[in-house]
Amino acid sequence: MKKMMYILVAASVLPIAACTKSVEKAQRDVQRAHEQAVDKVTVEQRKAEDARMAADEKISQAKRDVEEVARRENEKIIKEERALEDAKKAEKERTNP
Repeated sequence: MKKMMYILVAASVLPIAACTKSVEKAQRDVQRAHEQAVDKVTVEQRKAEDARMAADEKISQAKRDVEEVARRENEKIIKEERALEDAKKAEKERTNP
């Protein structure tokens, strides 16, 4: 009878051990999936940050370009105003010697 009891106890422990291994495997799978998800999120965040930085650089370059064009155009206006003033002075000197 004792032998039968030991056999029954041993037989009932085997499924529990197998179940425990299945649970452990499932936990490892969940942990692995979580780690992969974290890695993917990190990669996507890095890509988004790189894209943002590239866009910021494009905007900064466009602003610099606009400022440079504005500076050149202002210089042209100043030169034209000086030429006009010189022409007015020359005209005035010709009419009033």
